[in-house]
Amino acid sequence: MYDIPSLLFADRQGNIYDHPSLKMAVRSENYNFVPYETELIELPETSRLYFMPNTHPIAYNQDTANMETFTGGTAVSAFLAPGFLRLFLPAYKKLNTEILPLYAYTAVGWMNGKFVVPAIKIDDDSKWNPNLYDYTDAFKPKVQAYLSKYPENRLYRQLAKCALEYHCTAAKNVFMGRWECPIPTAPSCNSRCLGCISKQPAECCPSPQSRINFVPSPKEIIEVALNHYETAEEPIISFGQGCEGDPITEAETIAKAVSVIKKKAPNMTINFNSNCSSPEKLKLLLDAGVDSIRVSMNSANHTTYEMYYSPVDYDFGDVLKSIELANKYKAYVSLNLLTIPGVNDREGELNTLLDFLGAYNIDLIQLRNLNIDPDFLFSKMKFKTEEILGLKNMLKLIKRKNKNVRFGYFNRTKENFFKDFGYPDLKRR
Repeated sequence: MYDIPSLLFADRQGNIYDHPSLKMAVRSENYNFVPYETELIELPETSRLYFMPNTHPIAYNQDTANMETFTGGTAVSAFLAPGFLRLFLPAYKKLNTEILPLYAYTAVGWMNGKFVVPAIKIDDDSKWNPNLYDYTDAFKPKVQAYLSKYPENRLYRQLAKCALEYHCTAAKNVFMGRWECPIPTAPSCNSRCLGCISKQPAECCPSPQSRINFVPSPKEIIEVALNHYETAEEPIISFGQGCEGDPITEAETIAKAVSVIKKKAPNMTINFNSNCSSPEKLKLLLDAGVDSIRVSMNSANHTTYEMYYSPVDYDFGDVLKSIELANKYKAYVSLNLLTIPGVNDREGELNTLLDFLGAYNIDLIQLRNLNIDPDFLFSKMKFKTEEILGLKNMLKLIKRKNKNVRFGYFNRTKENFFKDFGYPDLKRR
């Protein structure tokens, strides 16, 4: 029999141990099982480990060939570095009904002296490695220099908060003069997502950051964007961030700014991350010069989509109309596919996604690990019993039927829209 990683567990102080005999188990939806070696990689650098409060891990006992709950410690999870897609959840049993914080929970074990996780690399992370960013107080003078130079610009103050308090790497880019520059604009949203990361509180639990509480003026947006264009290496500006609602609600303001930015910096890549719930408002943005859109969705199945997003004054049909419009404009279209094992890789979900990809021109599927308590999510989504194919098999089937679709994790500049970085590696090992 192949090697199975050892179970990891934590004590009350958060110290992590490997068990001498019990083995790692993983989870997809509500099924617990042993992972194959080919599904495991060494824990990526800059990933984090943390214990899951009020839980016991579920482990595989080789002597009895059964799953069992280990009551001598707390379950441990990994939070993967950017650019990696988890394949399975941790296997655990809750001790109460408390909803877990908004993290992307990933199974983790110990094998051959290393932490291992069921995951796959899906994008080039050379610009997003946390080691390239300063998380110390030494970064404050760079931020303060911008605030002193542009004291009236509220958007710079918001980005300073994101860079220093939330340690947002994109916000740090603004003050380092490089790569992607986020431009939050929207204090409101027309979705009521189960696991909103900016609403206080989210439906399930407190979110990790507060939303922007104002709408920047076109002048403030233009100033930030053009400054970034003039100073940054490989500049790209993106509307739609974790510290705001949905920018589609402020489309008129954004369109005014974009039209000026494009006149003064025609080569600037302008990306719009959104639920794209209004084709009429999206048309304003495309006419103004937006180069690419990233459509946020957890599923191509309208029932699954609406169970998670809880749309307000729109439905999934409006999202499809927006994608159709973007295709007519020949804009670059990405999906921000919020992914979790046991949902996206269900046979019915995958078949619907394949039909969707056959009907619309999607250039890039950004596979993002959905941050949510798995038990909370599955209690809300009442799925019928059907085959779960596994996320790796899902990617293979998508690629087999849609050879021009690329997978990734990050937004791209126009120069890299159609570049193949070689990820993920789906060859059999």
